[in-house]
Amino acid sequence: MRKSALIMLIALIVVGCAVLTSCQTKAQEPAVEYVNLGLELKNKTEKTITELYIYETGANFKYGNIIAFMEEAVDGKWAGGKTKVYPKGFVIRPAAESYEAQLIFEDGTEMIIPDIELLKADSDGRLPNEISFKPDANDVKVQFDDDADVQPAIDAAIAAGNTMDGWYPAK
Repeated sequence: MRKSALIMLIALIVVGCAVLTSCQTKAQEPAVEYVNLGLELKNKTEKTITELYIYETGANFKYGNIIAFMEEAVDGKWAGGKTKVYPKGFVIRPAAESYEAQLIFEDGTEMIIPDIELLKADSDGRLPNEISFKPDANDVKVQFDDDADVQPAIDAAIAAGNTMDGWYPAK
């Protein structure tokens, strides 16, 4: 009888330690804060883009290919130049100090634009809502576009809940 009681006590101690350890691990994991990044995208690279990804700086996961979801894309391609095809919408991403964009062109070349600050307000307190991709990654413009059609289109996309890349965080 004493032997089985001792075994039962040891089993309870092991289970208790396991429960406490798992609770402690979960409590230490910080909650991820997601933000809606409302954007107007401009392809002024003079090249056709077949893939476009926006993700947190240094992240391994790049989310969905925005071009694959763009209504403005033709046969999975977004032509550059003076086409004035400027999709407006939003992506959902973890809040981050900066983001990167990866562009893959029809010719197989790619461009990485680092350190895009989408959560840094301008002097008027407005967050950037435009990324204008240029032939040189160093010339890319990130700014607030106050044209009358931009922010209402972004707001409508957010209200409809349709992200530009089809990616939504798991609940």
